[in-house]
Amino acid sequence: MRAVCLVAIVAMSAAACRSDPVARAGAPSAAAEEASCDGVRATGARCYTVRVPENRAAAGRFIPLRVVVLPATGAARAADPVVYLAGGPGQAASAGASDERPVARALRGNRDLLFADQRGTGGSHPLLCTFYGPSHRPGAYFTEFLPLDKVRDCRDALQRDADLLQYTTPASVEDLEAIRVALGYPRLNLVGGSYGTRLAMEYLRRYEQNVRTVVLESPVAPGTHAPESFGRHAAAALDALIDECAGNPSCAAAFPALRTEAAAVFDRLRQGPVTTQVAHPSAGVVGSVTLTRNHVGEAIRYLMYSSRGASTVPFVLHRAFEGDYSPVARFLIRWRADGIFDGLYLSITCAEDVPFVAADAGERDEPTYLGSYRVREQRAACDEWPHAPPLRPLTPVTSAVPVLIVSGTQDPVTPPANGDEIARTLSHSVHVRVPSGGHSPNGLDGIGCLDDLIRTTIEQGRVDGLDTSCVARIKRPRFQIRPQ
Repeated sequence: MRAVCLVAIVAMSAAACRSDPVARAGAPSAAAEEASCDGVRATGARCYTVRVPENRAAAGRFIPLRVVVLPATGAARAADPVVYLAGGPGQAASAGASDERPVARALRGNRDLLFADQRGTGGSHPLLCTFYGPSHRPGAYFTEFLPLDKVRDCRDALQRDADLLQYTTPASVEDLEAIRVALGYPRLNLVGGSYGTRLAMEYLRRYEQNVRTVVLESPVAPGTHAPESFGRHAAAALDALIDECAGNPSCAAAFPALRTEAAAVFDRLRQGPVTTQVAHPSAGVVGSVTLTRNHVGEAIRYLMYSSRGASTVPFVLHRAFEGDYSPVARFLIRWRADGIFDGLYLSITCAEDVPFVAADAGERDEPTYLGSYRVREQRAACDEWPHAPPLRPLTPVTSAVPVLIVSGTQDPVTPPANGDEIARTLSHSVHVRVPSGGHSPNGLDGIGCLDDLIRTTIEQGRVDGLDTSCVARIKRPRFQIRPQ
């Protein structure tokens, strides 16, 4: 049924669509208020606020959800939009509200594109934390991954106007349904990346009748619990990258002993930290910083998140072997200055992941280059962070909805085995493995193939018979072998 509250799209005033929020405390909101599109760089964007109960089980605070819609540009507009679900958890979908990617432009020809900030992110009552800095002290970015004093400070600040127990995947599933009702869409095409794949699959589990197609990029399997196996997944991805370098003439010639050098770097760091100079990326202040094994492991792992970043890893490790850790420091301070991990990350992982991490997960990760610091630090942070009682472990989602699954063969966090696990209980699914692909395939030649597969899946509403042969032609263009 087409709801009457599609504010600007059907030219009805927002005031006419508002409902009494107290009266609707136990149901999805059916109101969408027109809002400013400040910061959205997309032609014709329309923005809305959908207000939902923070706690659907009790009367109390309502929180705003920011929704950005890029209306279809063609005359033949389909009723079902493409909904983008961001990763993290903690990233704001509205930050990616753009039709610059070719697949988005193609899809927008006859479908709305919808970007909704998950509760706790962006314009949806964000749970912002500052774990690193200030910018005039570069060394303050090289602390623990989750410094407990900053975790406690953020907890205390956020609790003044947020019930941190209510920021979970199940709550976000109901938020997405409230948005669907408010904007009057009969069904959705879900495109999730990383954590966004968990949200997509849980929405599919709860509201299968409202889902037309699903695309999962770098999927999180229901049986995985962050940060369990982070060290082993990262080590497997690095091993595969080193093998690829050895088989590439220019990379092999530049770094003929890369595996030995990488091992030596982390053996050295196990003995103690190193120091280097680095400038803050925006403030420009230069300072001396101390790098531990954890810092260097974190930098290498996150460099491998994208295929473009992974192409620099042999060079970065070789320079570290020679005693120059400045490339590592420059990357890590840029990564941490972006502040992508925040309160939502803790609220979700402390309720849905960390309680189910195996007791010996740290011991199993310790021999890897990443080590076990993520397991230790996330457990310690969750001891300080208010979170919902541990949610039951997620079981596989069984569905006949068409699902396209895309995994990178060198993904250091969501390996292709995740996609295999998810596909087992989906009767209409296709799983493609991207050669040399990281958590993101950005930086590879031929990834327009993936855009074509996504577009075809959504436009045709099926994956049966999908021609995936173009995936075999995707390749890494080149490794970095000299300073840039």
